[in-house]
Amino acid sequence: MSSVNVETVRRLFGYWERGEWQASAELFDPDFEAVFSATAFPDPGSYRGARRTLEAWRGWLEAWEEFNLELEETIAAGNGVVALNRLRGRGKASGAAVDAEVGCIFDFNDGKIVRMVFCDRQQALEAAELSD
Repeated sequence: MSSVNVETVRRLFGYWERGEWQASAELFDPDFEAVFSATAFPDPGSYRGARRTLEAWRGWLEAWEEFNLELEETIAAGNGVVALNRLRGRGKASGAAVDAEVGCIFDFNDGKIVRMVFCDRQQALEAAELSD
C-alpha cells in the first residue's frame, strides 16, 4: 500500500504546484486533520475537514506576493508518507524573500489522507526514521 500512498502524495503536490488547491479534495478523507506546526508556520494550529483547512491555507497564502511549494522527495514511512519540500516566496508586507526546506507528514486510511502535518524538514525526516 505504501507505493499507492506515495503516488497519492505525488498527485497531491502536482495539484498544489499548479495552484489547484480544491482539485486535490478527492485525495482526502472528508474528516481529515491538517496540522500547521509551530516549527514551520507563523500561525500554527490544527484544522479538521476540507473547508476549514482550505480557509486556513488561503489565509496563509494571502501573506505572500509570490509563493511556490515544490515536492523534492517522497519517503514511504510505514502506512504513511513523508514529503520533503522546498518553499519559495516573497512576503507581501515585508518584501522578504524566503527559500526554506520544509516537510509534510501524511497518514492514510483506506487510500485516503486522514492527517497531514506541515512541519520543518528535520521533524519530517525524524518521522520517516521512526516508522522504519
